[in-house]
Amino acid sequence: METVERWTTRSDAWAPEDDKKLADIVLRHIREGSTQLSAFVEAASELGRTPAACGYRWNGIIRKNYEEAIQEAKRVKKERLAQTRGRRGRRRQAGHQWNIDAVIQSLRAWEEVFQKMERENAELRRAVTHLEDKVRSLEEENRQLREGGALSQAEQLQHDSREFLALVDRARKLFQEIGEKQPPLGVKAQE
Repeated sequence: METVERWTTRSDAWAPEDDKKLADIVLRHIREGSTQLSAFVEAASELGRTPAACGYRWNGIIRKNYEEAIQEAKRVKKERLAQTRGRRGRRRQAGHQWNIDAVIQSLRAWEEVFQKMERENAELRRAVTHLEDKVRSLEEENRQLREGGALSQAEQLQHDSREFLALVDRARKLFQEIGEKQPPLGVKAQE
C-alpha cells in the first residue's frame, strides 16, 4: 500500500532565501562577538517572525549545514578580540592621565554635593530643634491651662450664657418691681 503525501505550501513556510538570510545574520553576529539571541531578534524583525521561531529554525535545521562557516566566524571573532586587546593596551597607557583627571574632577563634584548636603542637614537640624522647642512650649501652656482651672471655650460660653440669663432675669424682676410702684404711663402719680 503506497502512501500518498500531500504537501501544501503554507503562507508562513520558511523559504530557502529566509534560511540563507537567517544564517548570514547569525554568522555575522558570531563574527562580531554578539550573541545568537541578538541575531535572532534582528532576523525576526527582518523576516517578520518571532525571535523564538528564528532560534528554533537555526538550531533545528540550518545550523547543521553551516558548521564550517560557524567555525570560521569564531576564528574571525578571536582574531578581532586579539587585535582589540592590543589596541586597548596602548590606549590605556595614553588615556591613563585622562582617567586620573576624570576621577579628580568627579571627586571634586562629589565633595561639592556632600558639602551642600551637610549644610542642608544642619538647617534641617536647626528647624527640628526649633519645632521641638515650640512643641514643648505648647505642651507646657496646655498643662498650665488644664491645671490652672482655666475654662475651655465651651465651658466659657456656657458660663457667659448663664450670667447673661441671670442678668436678663434680674432685669425682668426690676421692671416688675418698678412697674408695680410706677403708675401706668400717662397717669400721674397721686401725691
